[in-house]
Amino acid sequence: MDKAWGNCIKEPLIQEASEIHPALRGDLACRGVWEVQREALFDIRVTDTDAPSYLSRTVSTVFKTAEEEKKRKYVSACEARHATFTPLVASVDGHFAPQMSAFVKVLAERLADKWGQPQQITRSWIRTRLAFAILRASSLCIHSSRKRWRCAEDLLGGADGAALRA
Repeated sequence: MDKAWGNCIKEPLIQEASEIHPALRGDLACRGVWEVQREALFDIRVTDTDAPSYLSRTVSTVFKTAEEEKKRKYVSACEARHATFTPLVASVDGHFAPQMSAFVKVLAERLADKWGQPQQITRSWIRTRLAFAILRASSLCIHSSRKRWRCAEDLLGGADGAALRA
């Protein structure tokens, strides 16, 4: 994210703890994603759409429910900060919910312009990197490895888009 917008913060405090509510943290905050100079807050959920509890639902229904749950939890606190909230929901299979797809599109546009690459190639590259990150995280959950893997800043590779050049 820093490669596209700069000044991104991991695990931003969205709302201080109170007697009634615990502290509320997002996964990521960046300025200027959706609107110029407006903070955008993101919370990520990776869900197993093939889980027994979801067998009677379609994938789109599971995604919609997950996005709505995130919005119920975060939107009012984000609005109090004059920030935009976006739930980033994906499946363990690498499929993206609508808002995640919209975010990937905006990210690809931004990086393609910065790197001088076609948007289609940049978007495919981002989707592939995210799919592998989800697979890696799922594998860590299953195998509970204690080995530290690459940090989130390295997720998108080089800052200049060199990985996209043929």
